[in-house]
Amino acid sequence: MKITYLENYAALSEKAAHLIASEVQANPTLLFCAATGGSPTGMYAEMTKNKAIYAQMRVIKMDEWGIIPLSHPDSCESYLIKHLLGPVEIADDRYTSFDTAPELVDTECKRIGQFIKAKGPFDICILGLGKNGHIAFNEPASSLNPDFHKAVLAESTIAHDPALSQGSEPAYGLCVGMEGIMQSKKIIFLITGKGKQDAVKRIMERKIGTDCPASFLWMHPNVECLIDSSAI
Repeated sequence: MKITYLENYAALSEKAAHLIASEVQANPTLLFCAATGGSPTGMYAEMTKNKAIYAQMRVIKMDEWGIIPLSHPDSCESYLIKHLLGPVEIADDRYTSFDTAPELVDTECKRIGQFIKAKGPFDICILGLGKNGHIAFNEPASSLNPDFHKAVLAESTIAHDPALSQGSEPAYGLCVGMEGIMQSKKIIFLITGKGKQDAVKRIMERKIGTDCPASFLWMHPNVECLIDSSAI
């Protein structure tokens, strides 16, 4: 893992966008696995400044909340439409999405799993860091799931939105599994935001364990880890 410390979030976002632009210029049709949340928002804003180079880039959604519908303003779908798909002008035929409605979960997990095997690996995978060390919705556990799957969410993850606990079953999400992440050709790992100091400290121990899924990134040969001052 190559670690770069940046003085602030703006610098982190600019650096991440520069890394992506370099990859896209070398491979215009690359497959981009898109994360959501506060960490990549600035990066996506930087990408809009040079959006012409993304005219052929393909995008797949990394994960999605269960319980709430895709139309909910807090869904990953809504976030990507607002921050990436719309501003960077990613056409519908270059975007792969999935629904988390309970009756669709099994079908969607199978469909996206097959898509990843057929079209993957991802050329670029964007990851943020959860306060408990999760990446995507791969939460700390006694074992980790390699496949695209339904994940029961930890309490610290659910805190994102109270609506996530209002369903008839435990809060869940669908997400790319550890195999899809680890097979990516390049990972851009964004560490920013408050309350993540313990997770950062755990990662820097360089001890790989399922109690901290992000620690597995030490095993990947091409990870750009960008850390801003707010996270340390």
